[in-house]
Formats: sequence, structure tokens, C-alpha cells
Amino acid sequence: MDKRVSVKLTLVLGLAICTMLTGALLGLPTNAVAASWDAGDWKISMGGNINAFYVHTMCDDGDLSSGGATMTSLGCGGAVDKDGDATDYGSVQNGLLPASLNFSAATNQEGWDLSANVNVYYGITSHGTNNDGNGPLENAGGQLNNSDALKFSTVDARQVYLTFGKETFGSVKMGRDFGLFAFDAIINDMSLLGVGAPFVASEPGHTTLGGLGYGYVYTDRLAQINYTTPNWGGFQGTLGIFQGFDGNGANSAETPGFHGRVGYSWDGPVKGLVSATLLSQDVITTAATDESITGFDVFAKASIGDFSLLAYYYDAQGMSSLAIGGLVFAGFDAVTGDPEEVTGYMVQGTYTIGKVRLGINYAQNEQDKVTLVENQKLTLGVFYNLTPSLTLLAEYNDMQSELTAAGGGTDEAQSFNLGAILFF
Repeated sequence: MDKRVSVKLTLVLGLAICTMLTGALLGLPTNAVAASWDAGDWKISMGGNINAFYVHTMCDDGDLSSGGATMTSLGCGGAVDKDGDATDYGSVQNGLLPASLNFSAATNQEGWDLSANVNVYYGITSHGTNNDGNGPLENAGGQLNNSDALKFSTVDARQVYLTFGKETFGSVKMGRDFGLFAFDAIINDMSLLGVGAPFVASEPGHTTLGGLGYGYVYTDRLAQINYTTPNWGGFQGTLGIFQGFDGNGANSAETPGFHGRVGYSWDGPVKGLVSATLLSQDVITTAATDESITGFDVFAKASIGDFSLLAYYYDAQGMSSLAIGGLVFAGFDAVTGDPEEVTGYMVQGTYTIGKVRLGINYAQNEQDKVTLVENQKLTLGVFYNLTPSLTLLAEYNDMQSELTAAGGGTDEAQSFNLGAILFF
């Protein structure tokens, strides 16, 4: 995105924030509520999910075997045989969604709808920490031991926020929640219920990559204040500010970040949603230059009977293909301060037959400035609703990262996962 466009975007959003209350669009997908009860004027609700998958990752393809230097080999980090060569790896772990326990309290006071939300996330693996939380336990070879009996899983309070609003006023959200940029992409990726691309198969954490690093970047959990308009015949918009954060190769500047979203949804024989988001944050790079993290995306989804189709595209700078600001991979050049430039897209189609949903997802992105690389992923999925709350599923992923600079090569990997997710 042109620097002048970035500055104009920042000014427009900043002025809008100064003249409007701020609030939010969405949280996580609406889950089935396991329990709710009245406590005076308040309704207290609790729900969540538990999931587990066997993930088999095959890491012996391609001519780079770069051990984490590309998106594809990132998922294969540590997967080596006794000779140090890339090999297959099997793991039992969470999918793209960690397990969660979600609490909410809602009421209406003096005509205002109020709510408080605390959503806590868990993992089924120990993730390389000892039971006092002070660091990794390593074996004699320096490898992390996931099987240590005394290690505990960690807890992550990803969402802690309040909302208030009226039908004619709109709504305000204040607290910690997912950002707007790339949210529609990840929330509609069929691998949200599954695994998608694995993330360090030999040392599984509480989440996988899904389509992160391939068709979209991570929306991140941001401290934010947003305002969402009323729903005007399907049209709705959100403007907000968020606490600035350091990028990979940059530090947050003195001003907060800004993001916004506009969307239109409709019902009928053809149901659908189209949306677009913008994001901007000023930073100072470690190379002592003034830069910005900026991005825009567009999303479209349509459902016709048992068919559902979606398409997503984004263009950004100051991000790696994995996350806003850069994560694992640089968001800014360490010497010049130039921001990474990345574009990407995702297309997906699903078809439902009774309790079975079949899906295909293809995603690709390209980094053009700091790390010249192109990532692509093909996912095939079968989802079976054994009950309204329990989904059994299987996925196959084929991933490739190609270094596009002179003398480059490719990393290739495939993965298969089988498991279940239960919403309660």
C-alpha cells in the first residue's frame, strides 16, 4: 500500500474515532451454550469446545529441507530421523481452535444491552514447560519432552471484553478480542474446526496454522475500543482503535493503531456476505526509519442450497505472510527498515449431503520485499456431524514454499489429520 494512502487512512480513521464512540463487530463463532441461568437481572451463560486430532506430517519432500526457514518447513521443524534427515512425524494435539471455556453475563439496564465476556483457552499438550511454569524441560539431547508426566498445559485468556448498545444506536466493545483484519477469512475457513497446515509437528502447541501463512494472516488478539453501527438493511460498519504493538523488526510508535470494517449480508435463496477491512499502525523500525503496518482485504461468501463458495484477497505491508507485524518471519528489513510486502488469496467450496460436508480449499500468498517466497496449500476435508454438538472430521493438506530469489528452491510437505471437536 502506498505510504500516502497509509497516512490518509490513519487520518480518516483517527478523525472518525474522535467523533464517534467505539465498539466491535464479532467475537468467536457463536457456540452452543451448555448452561445458562438467571442471577437477579443478569443471565449468566457458559459454553466452549474440546477437540483432539491425530496429525501425521510427511516432511521428506522438496529440495531445500530448510528446517523452519519457510512456511512449509516451519511445520516440519524438528521432524528428523536418527541421521538428521527430514522424516514423517505423528502427534496428538489440538487443531486450529484450542479447547475453550467461555463465560458471559448479559442484562438490559435503562434500555441498554450490556454484556461481559471472558473466554479462556486451553491445550491438551504440555507445550514444553515444566510444572512450575519456569521454562522448558529438556532431555540429554536438548529436545523438549512433551511426554513428561509432571508438565502441565497452559491457559490463555484470549478474550476479555465488555459491550453495550441499543438497536438504534449500535454497539460499543472495549477490551481484548480478535482484530478485524483477516477475521472473516479465518472464521470461515473450513479448517477452523480442524487442523489445516500443522505448526511444528514435533513440538505441538495449543493451535495449528489452519490457513495462516498461506491464504491469510493471523487476525491477532488486540486490546481495542470499537464502535459498530446499527444494521441498516444488511449494511454494517465498524471503526476502532487498538493498542499499538511491536512488529518483527519494528517498535510501536506513540500513536495507537486503527482498523475498520464494512460489510453487507443478505438472506434468501442465495445467502451471502461481502466485506472489506482496513488496518494501519505507525512504527519505528530497528533501522531507525518511520514506517507503517498497513493492510486491506476483501471477502465474499455465497450459499446456494447445499453449496457454499467463498473467496478472499488481501494486500499488506509490514507483515509477514503469517501475522500482522511479522511473526517468526520478519515484517521489516533489519538493515534498511523496508516493510515486507505480502499479497494472498483463498478460495473454498463446500457441499453438504445430509450429515456430511465435503470441502476443498486452495490458498496462496507471496512475499515480495524482505523474504522472497511463495506459499501455497491445498486442503481436502470431510466433516461428519455425528450429533448436533459433535463433529468427526478428516483432512488432507498439501503444502509448498518456493523461494523465488535467484538460486531458490522448494520445501514440500503433506499432512493428514483425523479427530473430533465437541461444542457444548
